[in-house]
Amino acid sequence: MPEDTAPPSPSSALDETVAALAAAHPGLRQSEPLEFGTALADVRLTPPGTARFSWAGYEVHVAVGHKDHLDRDHPDSTALYRQVRAHATLLVPRALGVEGIGHVAWEMITPRAEMAFPAAFAVAVADRADPRFAAAVLSTVAKALAYARLATEDAAAQAERAADEVRWESERPPGVSPRMWLRDKRAQRDATT
Repeated sequence: MPEDTAPPSPSSALDETVAALAAAHPGLRQSEPLEFGTALADVRLTPPGTARFSWAGYEVHVAVGHKDHLDRDHPDSTALYRQVRAHATLLVPRALGVEGIGHVAWEMITPRAEMAFPAAFAVAVADRADPRFAAAVLSTVAKALAYARLATEDAAAQAERAADEVRWESERPPGVSPRMWLRDKRAQRDATT
């Protein structure tokens, strides 16, 4: 008996995307435009084509482009698509207590200190009512959150390396070249890892 190789229906693709997203990011919700009591699968956009999703302190900002012929592999294609762009940000509340270095006329408070992470891009069907459109938006949100996780891990490792270099500089004996000292310390660190 031959296997059924038909592509999944649009609604099952959306159901699979929502299930995977809910498992990976429990509590993810659409926070703009806000409409109480709607399911995650009911992706809504503002008139300019934007949306925002919230999860565990992260905000994912989504922008959906206009209908366009994005299929560059098939120039004769008349199919229309929309580009979906999403990037995550994380509010950094401890930034308010940071003292500057050097002289300034006066310190100004950062009203919303955020870390921005790399943007995720995808292409979706043009019809916003098509379940594949919502699946593409949610998939791009998931990718933006994955980028945020990876970037956070990289930032933590980089911060650790930077802290090592600050500590090493404070330990540098007088008369030793800073470049040679750091080169030797980095080589020692790299040899132990």
